[in-house]
Amino acid sequence: MLANIIEQRTQFQIEIAETSAGHDLTTIVDFARSQSAAFASTSFIGYSIGRYYGFAPAFAQISPDPDRAAALLRSYYGKGQPPQEMPPSLPAYASVHDRFHASFQSLIASTLFDDLYLVDHFGRVVYSLQKDSNFTADLTQPRSRDQPLAEVYREVMARLQQTEDPSKILVVSPIKRIEDTYGVLLARPVIQHGSVEGVVAFRLPASALAERLAALQRPGVRIMLLDAKGTPVQATPVADSVREATYGPSILPETGWHYLILADRSALDGGLWLWFLLLCLAGAGGIGASSYLAWRQTEALPRGTGRVILPMLSAATPSQNEIAAAPAALAEPLAGEPEPTVDADYIEPAAPADSLGDEFEASEGYRRSLVEVMTLALDYWQKTKHKGKIELAEESGLWRVYMDRSSLQTRTLDKYLLVETLPRNPRWRDVVRTAEYVLRNAPQPGPERDQLAEALASLKHHLRQVERV
Repeated sequence: MLANIIEQRTQFQIEIAETSAGHDLTTIVDFARSQSAAFASTSFIGYSIGRYYGFAPAFAQISPDPDRAAALLRSYYGKGQPPQEMPPSLPAYASVHDRFHASFQSLIASTLFDDLYLVDHFGRVVYSLQKDSNFTADLTQPRSRDQPLAEVYREVMARLQQTEDPSKILVVSPIKRIEDTYGVLLARPVIQHGSVEGVVAFRLPASALAERLAALQRPGVRIMLLDAKGTPVQATPVADSVREATYGPSILPETGWHYLILADRSALDGGLWLWFLLLCLAGAGGIGASSYLAWRQTEALPRGTGRVILPMLSAATPSQNEIAAAPAALAEPLAGEPEPTVDADYIEPAAPADSLGDEFEASEGYRRSLVEVMTLALDYWQKTKHKGKIELAEESGLWRVYMDRSSLQTRTLDKYLLVETLPRNPRWRDVVRTAEYVLRNAPQPGPERDQLAEALASLKHHLRQVERV
């Protein structure tokens, strides 16, 4: 029935919003994971937290009493503290701070993070970029037990006892309130010369996640981040109107991040229910008219000529002619709606203009050149734009994106990443245009860009052999 079609379309849009939110959050956490791994493994971070050089020994030189040293640091460096004369015991720490602080500021400014914490091998937070209340805290003490930073620190230390490769350890916290804002912590051990010197934790503000999700919103659909207790992170109400319903919460794997889909179904159906009611009324009117005409015909017949069978129509089901007369909105896909799922074995055929001849298209060198260009273009796109295949397909407009149950797929593009799955008559124009699009929209210089440009030139050389470029 038409009612079922409308319901399916509406539910499909809700599922698309949920899938897109999960995809974008996964992209962010993967990017943050790679950034934190790259920074934690640098000798710069290692030296800054090392027990023989950096903040840890400088902290120990302030006072034999760690609590006294912490109080002196907070009084001088604490957030919101007015300028004052440096205490006599702080010059050694101040020297280390001056050496590293400006570089840490530049490092964080180039990332998604807004703060980092260095925790020495005793569990003391010996450095914080923003100098919030976690600065100088002893994370091993009961008073710090419920703090998000203490929780990720304990988890890192616990995992160190369970693995032989500490470089693989990463702890991603749920979304929690850290100081006066919501955020996420990514914590890793710091390894220097084969020894674990401490822990570095990066803070990812929840606002960065919310901004990414806001870009996915459309009329009738909003996406709401929740903290670990189920409280909305944004300062907006859970529902804007009585018509808005909540779906979820959904949970992002490996992070525990929660998010809700808020949907106004009356906005999502695009007025289709109104047309449905009109068609029902039209169908009901048709039944009444048919009954009246049949009755008149019966009255006009001589008595005893037989029985007239009245047409039987369902009041809830419009006739074929009425459905055909419905507005185009009922037949056309809704604006922005992903294309329907196709069979998994579907291979998009080459356009006639792309055909180069069976002998040339079967050559190993030509086919490997196509795959090399596509894989290099995708790798360069992911590294410079920090986006994946879905975004490349959608933004370039060169490849189709399909909905497969609950996830978006790029089946046709994927077949161009392996020689074994490359179509028999590949669409070489799309491959060339993809590489040119990536080079045009990801202009960051580097060896990867040169490698892609060289592979593209080699492909064009193959194509010139048949005078197609």
